[in-house]
Amino acid sequence: MKQKGQKRQKARTGFLAFLNCETEHQRQNGHISLANNYASAGNSLSRFLRTKGKTDISFKKMTSLLVTDYEAWLQACGLCRNTTSFYIRALQSVYHKAVRQGLTEDRRPFSGAYRGVARTTKRAIDAKDVCLMSTLDIRNALLSGGNYETGKRLDNMQHQLEFARDIFIFCFCARGLTFVDLAHIRKSDITGRLLVYVRRKTRQRIEVQVEPMMQAVIDRYPSKTDYLLPILTKTGNLESVYQQYRYALGRYNACLDTLGMMMGGLKLTSYVSRHSWASAARQQNVPLSVISQSMGHDSEKTTEIYLKSLETGVINKTNHDLLNNVFQSQKPTKTLYSCK
Repeated sequence: MKQKGQKRQKARTGFLAFLNCETEHQRQNGHISLANNYASAGNSLSRFLRTKGKTDISFKKMTSLLVTDYEAWLQACGLCRNTTSFYIRALQSVYHKAVRQGLTEDRRPFSGAYRGVARTTKRAIDAKDVCLMSTLDIRNALLSGGNYETGKRLDNMQHQLEFARDIFIFCFCARGLTFVDLAHIRKSDITGRLLVYVRRKTRQRIEVQVEPMMQAVIDRYPSKTDYLLPILTKTGNLESVYQQYRYALGRYNACLDTLGMMMGGLKLTSYVSRHSWASAARQQNVPLSVISQSMGHDSEKTTEIYLKSLETGVINKTNHDLLNNVFQSQKPTKTLYSCK
């Protein structure tokens, strides 16, 4: 009887209450990033429910109509489709866990919501820009850019920017290695000239030959801990490690933003090196299947998303070159196309 009563009490648990329990469960298991994703989605849904005078909602009332209203509310708040999709997918993941635990039947409340990944603006730079970045005279760029810092402060700014630049180049040379994977790679992950690591996102095992430019970065920034590079220093407490990683990522992106301005306004973020490697490989006619395997993607569809903007650019350039070839040899006439 006691167990039966406990089951009925558990079944009456609201969706947000269950989400909070699941968030804490993931946190205790060391899945800090996933726990934070759940918490962000839960906070968003909580704000929506408060507009309706509620603090939680039962599983029975988690209907497709409510999710549609929630999605419309997110859009009215000015969030882009990828952000709304992020929240929907996180809430759906929690809901499915409740279904598997027998807390509710699956009413498929998220079936009509957008859960995809919309195409974003191009996040790759040309291979020639990567090359130029690798030899950028950062100190001279700081001084010529009107930076009046001197002494140790100037040296510190130069070191931070050079470290960010070298991380970017390392990731590019390592077949688009992500910052999160690089930050957690240990010295023991390298045997001879081979770097072996497991992608944190897909859990795929990746083997990368340590190229000379990668080794140069390793030699330039000796780590005093077990980590390969001095991006992280903390070990043990997973929450503490995660917080240090988030801080390092923010600092890395800030430095990349500065480097981008130094290079004439390039948009640089932590993922640009990964997209740029994929684009460079595609331009070298590397098969899609090889690029996908090299980057540790779980499917070629993911790789295609990386390359969509490149393909559009190639198509536009092809058309531009074609029109030039067709019209450049013609004498100017009264036409809609401006001949040269």
